[in-house]
Amino acid sequence: MTPDRNRNYPSPDRALIPRGDNPNYLPSTEVREVIPDFNDEIDLRDYLDMLIRRKTAVLSVLAAVFLLTALYTFLATPLFKAQGMVRASSQNQSITTFENVENTNLRTLEFQQTQVNLLQSNQLANRVIAKLDLTTNPVFNPAAATEGEKQSPSLLAGLTGFVRADQQQEDLSVLEEDARNQVLAQNLLSAFKNRLSVTPVRNSELIEVSFVTPDPALTAAITNAAMDEFIQMHMDTGLEASRTAGQFLDKQIRAAQIKLEESELELNEFGRKIGIVSLNPDHNLVIKQLEEVNNSLAKASSDRIAKEAMFKQNQQLDEKSLEQIVNNTLINDLKSQYSTLEAEYRDLGVTFKPGYPKMQQLKAKMDEIAARIDKEKQQIIDSIRNNYETALKTEQYLQASAEEQKQKALELEEKATQYKILEREVETNKSIYQSLLQRSKEIEATVGAAVTNIQIVDRATTPLYPYKPQVAKNLLLGLILGLFLGIGAAFTLEFFDNTVKNPDELADRFHIPVLGLVPYDKEADGDDRKMALRFYSDPRSPVAEALRTTMTSVRLSAADNPPRTILLTSILPDAGKSSMAVNAAFSYLADEESCLIIDVDLRKPSLHKIFQTSRKTKGLSSVLSGIADLDEVITQTDYPGLDLITSGPLPPSSPAELLSSKRMRELLATVAGRYDRIILDGPPYQGFAEILVLSHMVDGVILLVVEGVTPREGIRHFRKAIATVGGRLLGAIINKSGRRKGFGSYGGYKYYTYDYKYGEESAS
Repeated sequence: MTPDRNRNYPSPDRALIPRGDNPNYLPSTEVREVIPDFNDEIDLRDYLDMLIRRKTAVLSVLAAVFLLTALYTFLATPLFKAQGMVRASSQNQSITTFENVENTNLRTLEFQQTQVNLLQSNQLANRVIAKLDLTTNPVFNPAAATEGEKQSPSLLAGLTGFVRADQQQEDLSVLEEDARNQVLAQNLLSAFKNRLSVTPVRNSELIEVSFVTPDPALTAAITNAAMDEFIQMHMDTGLEASRTAGQFLDKQIRAAQIKLEESELELNEFGRKIGIVSLNPDHNLVIKQLEEVNNSLAKASSDRIAKEAMFKQNQQLDEKSLEQIVNNTLINDLKSQYSTLEAEYRDLGVTFKPGYPKMQQLKAKMDEIAARIDKEKQQIIDSIRNNYETALKTEQYLQASAEEQKQKALELEEKATQYKILEREVETNKSIYQSLLQRSKEIEATVGAAVTNIQIVDRATTPLYPYKPQVAKNLLLGLILGLFLGIGAAFTLEFFDNTVKNPDELADRFHIPVLGLVPYDKEADGDDRKMALRFYSDPRSPVAEALRTTMTSVRLSAADNPPRTILLTSILPDAGKSSMAVNAAFSYLADEESCLIIDVDLRKPSLHKIFQTSRKTKGLSSVLSGIADLDEVITQTDYPGLDLITSGPLPPSSPAELLSSKRMRELLATVAGRYDRIILDGPPYQGFAEILVLSHMVDGVILLVVEGVTPREGIRHFRKAIATVGGRLLGAIINKSGRRKGFGSYGGYKYYTYDYKYGEESAS
């Protein structure tokens, strides 16, 4: 194919290469391309994809935890649990009736908690141990077991014993007999309490008692013995408390009786001395008279206030507005008669003159009635004033009598103060004496009676099946715990794994377009030459189809001016750069384009191995060093249209210095005029300068990324470095895609060539 000679190619006299029609496309250290922050949204599909990719870690942790749980479950000694139920009812146990005024509900809760603590006490444990002689039981004291009773310990107990190496027995052997017995008793007590469980039942008076041992019969016997001894201990405590309380009350009763007699004698002697028989108002005349006078004064004051208000109202209001006048029946009758006569008088006045006898008679009657009305009104007004004055004098008299009687009462009160003190003391002593005497009789009646507020509701029966270990439950918990720990391990590994895991990250996180995905070829894994020749040897393979799609994306990345010189690189080694470069060249050959591959990896070249040539022959380093001409190093391969320039011998100077030299620019300018496509197989980036030097000498740079291998930080630094030096990043190719499969990822994508093959007709 004839190359386009009018295109702009690198000039050997130019330090920088402009692209297209923009002569200002130069590298700058002042301008930096700002990469937007990646919006890392939570996506459940991403989490599921991560778990599938990390399934090895999840399953490993799950299997380890499950196996450990199963090992513990099947090696542990079976334990049997017996349960019993007791009822504890709170009862008043006060010695005197005026004690214990606490809230009933609170007292009930405190009583139940007290009974729980008593069931867990050392006293009850020692009583049960002594009753059942547990010191000789091999379950609690293995040293007491005979040869016939000794059982082979479980594997788990054997491992524990192997770790401890019987250190406790060695320590006991050096102690004296008393000390050794004390240590054994303490160990036995601790073992008993650790196996005993006491649980109050919520919102009830019931308490559940349970015990756990490897022997089912012994478990039931200990549980029942604990409940029996608890009731017996409660009865013993009650009887002892009753006897102690009875003795105490006898002493208190004698003291209270003596004190009561002394206070009564002192009260009688003082009453005779001051002349007071009693301070009771029913029997004391002074107090009774004071109460009567005060009651009369209160009534007189109320009556005076009412009449005074009526009197003042009479003075302020007109007589026509007074209620007593308005509502007076006689006055209203007289007014009615007056109105009748007045009407008749007016009727006659129309015809006759005032001197007419009939009119004079009517006038005389009217005057008489008016005089009677005025008289009645004056009598009412005088009555109101007289009533007020009488009530006022009565109140004043009663006030004087009350003051006189109050003085007498004060004199009596001064004399009776000490009398009241002595009287209250007598009443107090009498009340205490009666209470103590009553309580003493109650205690005498209950001493010796086998009555208790603790009852056994359910006795323990011999368990038929082990309580622990619960195989199904333990295995299920082990499975759940292992799954959670496995998922946690997967998230932890994912957190510390900073590699690219999805092609979408390149576009979303770094804004680098993905040119294509090349699937992982398991058959060519580890064989670089076979992978490099895959496009040529099997053009209908998934790799070949993916390469065609990828190279089409490269051409379309700049449709107006497709890149002619292309640099392939990666962040880390072993990304498949050389294989990709050769397959890309074969893709161009398929479109009848001449192609030249240059191995610019002067540190660790690999193209000479693929094309089976010698590295020691002249190559790129020879041309750049001035040892050989360009035509001497161009090697024609076995594939028409494809030529090769190997890296040549390892140069004595720095590879970056050779690649940035004028001869490198001249070489690219020369070969650009001979070939349609020039592909540079570059070294990995890794912070070396070669890629930065070459990036602005070529038309475009393609980055090879491997899922789960290429680090994100490396891509970020590479992206910024290329933008800084003015390089043109065409995009990225995902190589070996599908090697780490996950849900919804590109690793699970199947190319259509698997199901749609060349030369096969559909059955339909």
